[in-house]
Amino acid sequence: MDIDTKPGFQVLSFVNSDLKIRDYKKQRHHQKSRSGCLPCKEKKVKLSTLSSITLYPSPKNGTPGIQLLHHFCTNWDAIFRMPGREELVSLSQSNSLIRNTLLAITACHLRHMSPRMLQHRIAEHFYQSLAIQDFQTALETPRKSLGQQGVNALLLAALLLNMIAFTLPHQDNGVEVDPKSSWVFSFREDRLGWLALQAGLRPLSISLSAYTDKAVAFLDPIMFGHGKTGWREIRKYQSLDIVPENWIRAFKLKNANFGCESNNADQDDIFGPAMIALAYLRSIHPPQSMILFNWVFLLKIHGDLKSLLYNRDERALWLLGYWLGLMCRYEGIWWCERRVRRDYEAVRMRLHELHLGERAGVDGLYWKDMMQELDHAPAFTRREG
Repeated sequence: MDIDTKPGFQVLSFVNSDLKIRDYKKQRHHQKSRSGCLPCKEKKVKLSTLSSITLYPSPKNGTPGIQLLHHFCTNWDAIFRMPGREELVSLSQSNSLIRNTLLAITACHLRHMSPRMLQHRIAEHFYQSLAIQDFQTALETPRKSLGQQGVNALLLAALLLNMIAFTLPHQDNGVEVDPKSSWVFSFREDRLGWLALQAGLRPLSISLSAYTDKAVAFLDPIMFGHGKTGWREIRKYQSLDIVPENWIRAFKLKNANFGCESNNADQDDIFGPAMIALAYLRSIHPPQSMILFNWVFLLKIHGDLKSLLYNRDERALWLLGYWLGLMCRYEGIWWCERRVRRDYEAVRMRLHELHLGERAGVDGLYWKDMMQELDHAPAFTRREG
């Protein structure tokens, strides 16, 4: 990720620095009254609840906070696709990390809808920079001082910020969705900057292991609804029993059981937990409401996987490519659809160019099967067991 210092705040950017920004166009006025936003009233959102996250206009910060709040209130389902609206609004009153994260995502959604509006992009960077500052402060706070509530907010923000990291910049010629424009074929040193946050989720979760059980119990109702097990279910699986035999042989895995407490550089630790997650996720029926369930894979990304991806290691590419293929099952998700489809196709193109299935001996046979699985990853197939 590229961080540029500007007067008054830091701009954190996940996009190329040489993109053209269109001229500002006047925004359409929306209805409001002295006591608040009319659409919020119509949706019966209590202003007393939201007053702490209502912000006032500042030209240097882009889209006014009151407009972001209006968009947040009226487009919750389209933006977040998660049931925990009341919990997040309540938490944002007392926690600036969550508040700034939600506002950054809201501005990002506005930018996605109106990519030529400079103010939306400025607001996105502004609130994202505030969220990153709050995130860094939380990381530097002793765990005992942070407490369970602070840990809950830290993990929640780390996951939600992925929505911004996955969005692609808009370009009029549509080149951003061309597989050849993917990081897979790029030689830029910063080509994996978008993956920096995801690569830090596993070490973060390891450092917070003492709080994990209660944190997952807190996150599941927000992400999936009350009474849903969500991530608590997948945490039960820590062995290769559910992983296809050809995966194990192609990756030459040896250990039968894995935990996420280790970040050693052994290839079993690098690939094993992520493979277990993929083996489970491929059996999940893909309604849009389950999209966030796939984030469990990000929590399994080993620290060395990013280096392997940077060097275009075929195993690392297949692993991430298969997950991207699973994500392609979820259509119409604004923050990820273009990236996952572009990068999934780019990974397929790159691996097919290597002719892995033509390698000598059993290795070629295993990779032939692996490539077939990769090609069919976007198609849900009901499996036994």
